[in-house]
Amino acid sequence: MNISEARVAVLVENQYQELELWYPVLRLREAGATAVIVGPSVDEVYASKLGYPAVANVAVSDVTPDHFDAVVVPGGFSPEYLRRNPAMVEFVQKSAAVDKPLAAICHAGWLLATAELLDGRRATSVATIKDDVRHAGAEWINAPVVVDGKLITGQLPNDLPEFMRELLKLLAAAEPADRPPLPDLRPSPAAYDRPAVLRSRAAGPGSANYRAYAQLG
Repeated sequence: MNISEARVAVLVENQYQELELWYPVLRLREAGATAVIVGPSVDEVYASKLGYPAVANVAVSDVTPDHFDAVVVPGGFSPEYLRRNPAMVEFVQKSAAVDKPLAAICHAGWLLATAELLDGRRATSVATIKDDVRHAGAEWINAPVVVDGKLITGQLPNDLPEFMRELLKLLAAAEPADRPPLPDLRPSPAAYDRPAVLRSRAAGPGSANYRAYAQLG
């Protein structure tokens, strides 16, 4: 596949790690690919761990894995919120089921574990969740980047160059596929002159489950 023909979904939620979202998006766009930020909603601002805002180009409910050639799952603490969202879990499960390249870095192993995609695989992650990855059935490898078939996993922001090189290699080796047209995409830039302030609210009356949300400061 010519990289200029590739479409890649990059998943976003609150408390994403800044480099682990924006480096893949910008590196893919630099290479000529279409990088689409996919989130739970296009009507929310998502705050990074340091308050850097992101806005999804499209809601996960409006796309399927058939729209894309690969998926990137950034780390930070956003995978904890992604794994609570059944639509996000289903999106990565269905992507893996049709053998799309799936690239997950740092804490993104949490989402892979919930999606039951690690059993019998070789994978890495940030060291603080290696037990989670092992308990999900993977052989955890202490290496910056591990490639097992079309599963790419990475450890830390410093490993992003190698992580993205491996994803670009898989995309270049892929056969072109017929894909449905993308829905209308919302421009992604938010108000970068103001920080996104993370807040939380209960999922329902009396609930102990809290949902994070962000507002521009």
